[in-house]
Amino acid sequence: MNIKAFLPIPDIRSCHRILCVQPHPDDNEVGAGGTIAKLARNGCELTFLTATDGSVGSADPEVKPAALAARRALEIEKAAAILGVKRCLSLGLADGSFPSDELLCRRIVGVIRELRPDLVLTCDPFLPYEAHPDHRGVGMAALEACIFGGFPNFLAAGAAEGAGGAAGPWSVPTVALYATASPNVYFDVSDTWEVKFEALAAHESQFPPQALAQLKPYFELKGFQYACRSGHPLGALLGKRRAEALKVMPSVCIHGFVDAAGY
Repeated sequence: MNIKAFLPIPDIRSCHRILCVQPHPDDNEVGAGGTIAKLARNGCELTFLTATDGSVGSADPEVKPAALAARRALEIEKAAAILGVKRCLSLGLADGSFPSDELLCRRIVGVIRELRPDLVLTCDPFLPYEAHPDHRGVGMAALEACIFGGFPNFLAAGAAEGAGGAAGPWSVPTVALYATASPNVYFDVSDTWEVKFEALAAHESQFPPQALAQLKPYFELKGFQYACRSGHPLGALLGKRRAEALKVMPSVCIHGFVDAAGY
């Protein structure tokens, strides 16, 4: 018997409150911008939580970290508004600072308990060959926080800026991972595909027009491939369908679940 026959993949469209945890400004848009915009249009209440300030994200030696961090904070707000995200929070950690796993987990637990989301969306920390420690660390810490957030005796650390005060335990029912090599859901984002690129363009420090124009064909190729897998091969071939890939699981799958890799 297929494990999904008695443990179905959750339908993320039924979620009411979603917490999108990203290592840096722009990761949510890159990995799931079309999905986020579509969920917002469906009435979901979405919050961005950004772990680091993005202050290392420039190859230009003339760009000062503090100035870049301030610029990227504004870019987050602009991109979020384009996608329909109503609230942006930050852990305020320095980009590339190698924060401890425990610190990240406890900080994210504090946000989860305050917001009480139905779904936590983050980058897949198990992506093969992922060399960026912020992506591995934040993705894993977000999953850890989904486990520990429901335990009353697990202590959270200081909440994110703007998240509010402490709250009681909260068990997150569903998790979803973007930038994953093991997707189990291909989410049709045809009607929000261009919104994704509008949001990416808002991160002009990272995606100036020429750079975004060079990258868009790659996104288009992946969107086409995922649309074919989602059951829309003809629509994809006609250029009318695009999809994003996610690994969606009930939170029970992220602890001691031997079938998680193939779920």
